[in-house]
Amino acid sequence: MINPPPWPSLPPVTPRSRLTLTLLALTALLSAAALVVGILALTKSEPNPMYTATQRAAAKAQLCSKYMLASDAVNIETNGNDAAFARIAAANGAIILEAAAIDPALDNEYRDAALSLAQAYQTMTATASKGSDNKQFQESIE
Repeated sequence: MINPPPWPSLPPVTPRSRLTLTLLALTALLSAAALVVGILALTKSEPNPMYTATQRAAAKAQLCSKYMLASDAVNIETNGNDAAFARIAAANGAIILEAAAIDPALDNEYRDAALSLAQAYQTMTATASKGSDNKQFQESIE
């Protein structure tokens, strides 16, 4: 039987030079800096756009116009004899108000009020099928 030749011995381990350690430290430092810059870029918020007084006034006028349309329809149909028309008017009123509240030039105060009323119309529509003597329905129309 033939014996295989012995494994070659590994070269002796030489200590790393200062240059290698310096390069590794520099690479780690640059990687950390790039990570910080990347995170800051992702979390940076865009400044709020500024709208002119004319744009804000136009957005408010548009919302007021849509509010009058929606509230008149809801008022007329909820005081009528047909519950289906009342539900349709309330659902449509909510959609009209939500669409008008999307305008970014609209002040938050008016947007919040419009969305709150739209939510009330939606609640009224959803609870109307429970009957007019239902507590939740009565709370939604008050």
